[in-house]
Amino acid sequence: MEKTTLRLELPSDPRWINIAEKNIEHILVDHAFCEQKAASSCISLIIQYPEKTALVDRLSPVVTEEWSHFERVIALLRKRGYELGYPRKDEYVSELMNVLKKGGSRDQQLV
Repeated sequence: MEKTTLRLELPSDPRWINIAEKNIEHILVDHAFCEQKAASSCISLIIQYPEKTALVDRLSPVVTEEWSHFERVIALLRKRGYELGYPRKDEYVSELMNVLKKGGSRDQQLV
């Protein structure tokens, strides 16, 4: 699978580093859960659409990659003496879930 690096459209605000330094535990915990959710989402799609072999073939390595990222972030958390804890409720994700396609065929829901 080809790797792609996306470039930011705007430069990062240099003040961001000061904010990040003061909130590194929260950033790392949030990042760990993002990696976990990415892997879990791919697994869910594989389970829901096992007959779509091209999809399964594309998502399988993504699961491995995202889970390895999760493990690396967990190692960073432990190295700094932090715990993963429980995921926070994310209003943005909740709103996204509200706009998910409901009804229609399985293929329509996938798209």
